Amino acid sequence: MTLRSLLLASALLASASLPASAAGDNVVLIDVSKVEVPATLPGLCPLSGRVHQVWQGKAFHAGQTISLRVPCSSGNSFMTPVDLPHGQSAHLVAVDVLRKSKQGLARLDDAGNLIWKPSGRTYGPWGVAAGYRVLDGALLPAVPDHLSP
Repeated sequence: MTLRSLLLASALLASASLPASAAGDNVVLIDVSKVEVPATLPGLCPLSGRVHQVWQGKAFHAGQTISLRVPCSSGNSFMTPVDLPHGQSAHLVAVDVLRKSKQGLARLDDAGNLIWKPSGRTYGPWGVAAGYRVLDGALLPAVPDHLSP
């Protein structure tokens, strides 16, 4: 395993959370105000904003300021799956998409850590919640850059 792989695995494990039953289970719609890019990618992008709507849970409320650490990469795809130890998985969100995003859906424990196991419930038109998902579909490229004329 390379040093880069070890760093990524440790960063993603830090963003993964305990099972939902152990630390709360919250699903929130977030209005994104700022995304920072770490010095090295892949990594964790600090994201801040306000809770727009609470779909599940009691740890967060509408209007509350929130900060997350979203796994991100400089890759071409919107979300790249990553397998983590202990049967967990997460998705790296492309930095360019994350930075342009204005709204996202997050499944969180009470401490604000992302829960990557799918919720099994449908929330609004977005389906099941797992980890963090950008909801600005218009910002996603219809054709990858390398296929454009």
